[in-house]
Amino acid sequence: MKGSKLFVATIIFLLSFTIVLHSQTLLICTNCNQENPFTNKFCLACGESMDDEYKAWLTKKNEKRYKEENFISGRVDPPRLFTIPTARVLGSKDISLMGGGAFGVAVQQSFLGTIGMGLGNIAEVEFSTVGLINNISQGSPAVSTSAFKIQLVPENMFGLSFFPTLAVSIRSSADWKDVRSDWGALNSDKAFYGYNESTQRDECAVSSIGYNTRFTIMYGVATLPLGPIKIHSGLTLTDIRVKDMAVDYIWQEDNDVPEERQKNLIGGFAGFEIEYNPQTKLMVEIKTDSKHEYDMETKEIELSHTYVGIGGVRFFFTKWLSIDTGVLYQTNYKGIADSQIKLGLNLFMPTGSISDYVKTSVKRKVSKE
Repeated sequence: MKGSKLFVATIIFLLSFTIVLHSQTLLICTNCNQENPFTNKFCLACGESMDDEYKAWLTKKNEKRYKEENFISGRVDPPRLFTIPTARVLGSKDISLMGGGAFGVAVQQSFLGTIGMGLGNIAEVEFSTVGLINNISQGSPAVSTSAFKIQLVPENMFGLSFFPTLAVSIRSSADWKDVRSDWGALNSDKAFYGYNESTQRDECAVSSIGYNTRFTIMYGVATLPLGPIKIHSGLTLTDIRVKDMAVDYIWQEDNDVPEERQKNLIGGFAGFEIEYNPQTKLMVEIKTDSKHEYDMETKEIELSHTYVGIGGVRFFFTKWLSIDTGVLYQTNYKGIADSQIKLGLNLFMPTGSISDYVKTSVKRKVSKE
């Protein structure tokens, strides 16, 4: 008996819950303003068909779902890892603001910032500052650059989620960058020491070094999704120009100003990101980076490659605000004590997505009226 009573009570509860759910969704007849249950095909008062009302409700539901997917639950991923690019591009007219640097005990990089805008969901333009690796100054001098990236193969090509996304880009320094040495870097490098006959002792023979440089980098990148893992890899061709080098010595002055020199460097990069949870990504990247190094024997700036590795996480505070943090190490460092902490902040403004949504909503509202 108790079992049957419990069964009947459960049925009554489920029926009541179902009625409540349906009662929350009422269709109002446009002919007589009668409220009808959602399941009604015809109005209870006037008998008119409820097809138009149902279509209006369905349109409103789809608009709400679109809004939730694009402005509430969706997450904006930056079109790069820590520093290497990915084949992703920003949404059309959406704006990104990124900034940060690398911080260590002895050497710190300059603050680097980036502002970008998406173009037609296929390309993006970017203005940023990047650091130059050299052996004559502590830290990395910041160079202003501009870049343009375009997708050759978009995401989900032919409806295949596993198909790689391909993009090409070109980045160029805005103008010649004047790089000057500082005494701290020269004083810490034994290569710059010499024997001074006037003082009969060893001391830093070079007092200052300066040169101008500019560069252009062209790269191709592929992004391959493999479930929760995305792999990014590519090749780079860097055209570096150096000119107007002047070297001053303590006991003599040598204003040797060679002609402009040019060198092409072919390099590459690779990295991956793993979805650890909805708010956190694990990221690792390795890349080649150009290095400007003054040679005491040739009295010239030698251009070569160094390898840079970064590993860490990207944490999303909101879908439009995230922070990148990890450990950076370069092959030209002397040991792990020279490793640095990489910090970066990513902020996105979906100006294009919001404007498109507002325009669509206004058009639909006007068409209904």
